[in-house]
Amino acid sequence: MAVPPSSPLFQRLIYRIYHRNAALTHFFAHRIRPAGILMILCLPATWLTMPVYSLAPLFQLRGLVFVLLAVSCLWAFLRRARVSVTRTLPRLATAGEIMHYRVHVSNVGNKPIAGACLLEMPADNRPSFLLFSRSKEPGEESRNIFDRTLGYYRWQWLQRSLTFFTTSPSPTLPRLKPRESTTLTLSLTPKKRGVIILRDPRLCLPDPLGIFQRCRPTDSARDKVIVLPHRYRLPLLELPGSARFQLGGESTSNSIGQSGDFTSVRDYRPGDPIRHIHWKSWAKTGQPIVKEHQDVFFPRYGLILDTFVRPEHANLFEEAVSVAASFAASIDTRDALLDLMFIRDQAFVFSAGRGEERIDTMLEILAGVSCDPNTDFEALQQLLLKYRDELTACICVFTGWCEQRRDTISRLHRAGMNLKIIALCDSLDEAHQLQQRYPSPCPVQWLRAGHIQKDLMATHS
Repeated sequence: MAVPPSSPLFQRLIYRIYHRNAALTHFFAHRIRPAGILMILCLPATWLTMPVYSLAPLFQLRGLVFVLLAVSCLWAFLRRARVSVTRTLPRLATAGEIMHYRVHVSNVGNKPIAGACLLEMPADNRPSFLLFSRSKEPGEESRNIFDRTLGYYRWQWLQRSLTFFTTSPSPTLPRLKPRESTTLTLSLTPKKRGVIILRDPRLCLPDPLGIFQRCRPTDSARDKVIVLPHRYRLPLLELPGSARFQLGGESTSNSIGQSGDFTSVRDYRPGDPIRHIHWKSWAKTGQPIVKEHQDVFFPRYGLILDTFVRPEHANLFEEAVSVAASFAASIDTRDALLDLMFIRDQAFVFSAGRGEERIDTMLEILAGVSCDPNTDFEALQQLLLKYRDELTACICVFTGWCEQRRDTISRLHRAGMNLKIIALCDSLDEAHQLQQRYPSPCPVQWLRAGHIQKDLMATHS
């Protein structure tokens, strides 16, 4: 916990309180079981009822509670175990969906283990002082001055944003003698896209009374899993534009086992693929003859992701990535090409479809894309205009709306590009005001953060 000494004293004090309180909460939450919480709450209850009821039974109850707590705490503290854990993880997961995986547990200690369970501990989600002092919770300006000064809700928001997954303890392990092993199934729910690092599985050893438990570290390797963005269900897509001839269309088509219609034969030329040889003609003439095919036409779509987002609108960017992933997963690329385009320090273009990468690769790219606080709409315009003659249509997903975004769409519209515009907002009132201030030459489909699925379906109902 590095706190710069030049920071305001009050802010440093508040941060230290939140930081240490979060550590204590995490420690006790995994070592006090529900029965232990109930027993601890019984202690003040005995004092509160002393003026009403006779003292002797209350003293006896309080003494019994103290004895149970002390015995359970000591018993849990003295429990020992040593296990090794090996995970079998899927390569991909999806944000918001439960992921199940297998775990192989071996007792490498000298004592048997009974009544234990396994828990995958999430990484520390306490924000740094720099992040806490410079971040701004969405909607923080609407809170009262007391909440803005203490920053408690900002701390909670940052902790939620830094929590990569949630999990629960495994079922109780069977009794394991030394050198015995077992296999069980664990589950976790990724909270956000990206890469999850699993590094700290703990063996929970409860006392026989079920009041306290000890969390022992295990021998395990660090594993990772890629979490794809959450995807929404889309209505039937009706994209503008028509199929166009693609450079290398015939060879691309042949690479996946399809080709255009047969038109004629001609003499062999160096470089012609062997599979195009017309063997019957070669047998008759004694000279190599190849078949010619009609050029192949198929649509090519552009998927444009707006990465120019300020930190306070990070929630809109996450929703925009999910919307882009939904379109990428819904467009049938068996007979089309899809190009994902965005700006992050430089221009990036990733293609999927006929003869190109699979959509899974594009979704993995979306899982790792990050926002860019430096706006460069000129670079985005140049990137799109470079591909305007090859693209059938463009799906543009914007994180908000402003004059620069309107000008970008206007320039692309004047260039004759077929556009489908999607813009994210916090509310419909905000969308209406932005639409009046910066009118778009093309229809804009507005999606509200937190209501994406509803707005996607309502627009096409």
